[in-house]
Amino acid sequence: MSYSAKAADMAPTASTVLIGGTLLLQPMSAPPPQDPIPPDANLNGYGFGAQDDGRPGSTGNPPSAHPGGASGPAEESNAIGPHDCQTSSDNVQVCKPVDGDGKAVKVSPAELALTTWTRMPIPTPVVRTAPPRRSTGLVGLPEWFWVTNSHPISGRATARSVWIEVTARPQNLTIHPGYGNRIVRCAGVGTAYDRSRPASAQQTDCSYTYQRSSAHEPGSAYRARVTVTWGGTWRGSDGTGGALPPLNRTTSFRLRVAEAQGLYG
Repeated sequence: MSYSAKAADMAPTASTVLIGGTLLLQPMSAPPPQDPIPPDANLNGYGFGAQDDGRPGSTGNPPSAHPGGASGPAEESNAIGPHDCQTSSDNVQVCKPVDGDGKAVKVSPAELALTTWTRMPIPTPVVRTAPPRRSTGLVGLPEWFWVTNSHPISGRATARSVWIEVTARPQNLTIHPGYGNRIVRCAGVGTAYDRSRPASAQQTDCSYTYQRSSAHEPGSAYRARVTVTWGGTWRGSDGTGGALPPLNRTTSFRLRVAEAQGLYG
């Protein structure tokens, strides 16, 4: 699969298996990242190591043989019937059941589109604010929020003679300003604040005005959370297409807000 927009390298962590007309996700081994993801970088982040199953201990007894020399796992594998598996260059594995004549059942574009959609490299949002987070905001002054990495992303996948194209676009922004504050939802991903223009000449739908300082919060800062909802569409080799279920990506950060008289009084 090729993507038209640059995104962070994401090694595939799962492959999709189509067995008997049903899509299954099976884990694929992938090395952990060089640096662990901070706990507050993305509320939908990953935990490494703790979720590994590991190997069961050996009892020293050889596995019991089933009649005819077949092992238990082999019998369970054969229970799904004969099938033909193909792995594309995009690491998408599609297993197709075969009939008595050895003819593979064709995967539908809709199934392939949904599989591709779940593996799209949708990025964690990079959020900027005005006033900037390295400074202190003011009570009564709107805090602007906008996302800088929100370009559409396209992907293509093939399975034998079937191909699909998927496109993802950011739809809206949800701002959680901090505990006890009103949630803000706005269309798009916000408007960038232009420091070269007067504030009175600019406006945005993605802002929040704090009514009290963050002095009472842990670390004297609000914990803000921003979620970008992405929508997707697809089209297939047979002329079909449609919409895909939304995907969310979230990040969080600290915001300090002070009373104006505390700064200038």
